[in-house]
Amino acid sequence: MSSTGAFQYWQRTMVHAGPGTVIRLPGLFSGLGSKKVLLVSDKGLKDVGIVDKVAALFDEQRGPGGVRLAGVFTDTAPDAESGCIDDCLAMARATGADGLLAVGGGSVLDSVKLVKLAMYNGVDSVDQLLKSPVKMMNWPEVEYMGVPHISVPTTAGTGAEVTNGAVIYNKELGIKHLIVSNYLESDIAVLDAHMTTGLPPMLTAATGMDALTHAVETMGHLNTNHFTLAHAETSAKVILENLPKVVADGSDVLARQAMLNASAMACNSVVNDLGASPIHNFAHALGAVCHIHHGEANGVLLPVVMEEFPDFYVPVADRLKGVFGVEGEGRDAVLACAAAIRELLVQMGHPLDFARHDIPASKMSEIVAAIAGDPLAAFLPIPMEIIESVCRRVCNWS
Repeated sequence: MSSTGAFQYWQRTMVHAGPGTVIRLPGLFSGLGSKKVLLVSDKGLKDVGIVDKVAALFDEQRGPGGVRLAGVFTDTAPDAESGCIDDCLAMARATGADGLLAVGGGSVLDSVKLVKLAMYNGVDSVDQLLKSPVKMMNWPEVEYMGVPHISVPTTAGTGAEVTNGAVIYNKELGIKHLIVSNYLESDIAVLDAHMTTGLPPMLTAATGMDALTHAVETMGHLNTNHFTLAHAETSAKVILENLPKVVADGSDVLARQAMLNASAMACNSVVNDLGASPIHNFAHALGAVCHIHHGEANGVLLPVVMEEFPDFYVPVADRLKGVFGVEGEGRDAVLACAAAIRELLVQMGHPLDFARHDIPASKMSEIVAAIAGDPLAAFLPIPMEIIESVCRRVCNWS
C-alpha cells in the first residue's frame, strides 16, 4: 500500500468450495470452452487413487461433444522443478491439450501455472522465462492467457490454487525463482475437503503450518491494506481452531473444509501484499539446501524467527496478540505469540527443530548464501547475527 493509502487487490479466481464439489470439474471445463484437458498431478496421488478418481469423472460425465482428458501427467517433482515442468509442457503440446487441470499440492499447482505461461509465450522451456530470481508482470503487459485452467488442492497449506504467483526450483542453478503475473492464477479453484481426508497427520500439520505462516507474514506488514488484513486475520483464526482437529481426526470433513478455505485466504493475502517475509526467506533457503519439506520448515521456523527477530514484529504486536489470544505489550506480546505457536506444534506432534535431518554446521555458509540469494531477501535483508542465531537453534547446533 502506498503512503497515500492507494492499493490494488487482484482476486480473479472463482472458488467452488464444499465437500463433493470436485464432481463439477467436467462441467466447469466445458463452461470455460475446453474440450481436451491435461490432468497434472504427482506419483503419490496416483498411488493412493486420487488421480484415477478425478480422471473417472470425465468418463462418467462425458456426453456427445463433451470434455475429455487429453492425457495424464504424474511426473511432477517436489519443489516444482523446472525440468519436470518442461516434460509436462511437452505432453500438453503433444496431446493437443487446450485446458489444464492441476490436482495436488503446491508443487503441482505452481508447475501448471508455468506450463500455462510457457504455452502463452510460445516457448519450449520454462528456463527461457526464468532469466532472473524474480519475475513480475502486470496487465496490460500480460493479458488473459487463453488456456482454461482449474486447480484442485489436495493439501490445505500453499493456497496456490488462487494466487498469481509461483515458486519454481531451478535444479541446475540450485535456486528458487519467484514469478508473479496477472492471469497466472487458476480460472477456477475447487476446494473439496474429500480430496484432503487421506493426508497423514504429520503432513496435515506441516501444510497447515505453511498456511498459518502465510497469514502471520502478511500480518507482519504494518501498512497492509484492509482486504489483505481481513483475509490474513480471519484465516489465522480459522487455522488455529481447526488445524488441531484435522491432525487428531483426519476424517473430520467440516474441519478439513475450513482448513482449505483458510489456506486459500491466507495465501491470497500474501500475494496481494508481497513484502518482507523473513520466515519464508529462511524456509526457502533451508528447503533448497537441506531438502526439508516447505511446510515443516515454516512450522519449525515460525516461532524461532519471531523470538530471534522480535523487533520486526513489535509494530504489529497488538494485531498478532488479538489473533493468538495472548496478553502483554510490544516485545512481550510477540514472544507470547511465539510461545502459543510452539504449544500448538507440541500439541500436534510437529517437530520443534530440524535435528532429525542431521544438518551439519558446515552447511552454514551455503544456507547463508541461499538466504541472501532468495527473492524475498530483496524485501528485507536479514542481519547476519539473526541468521546465525536462528540456524543454530533450528539445526540444533551447540
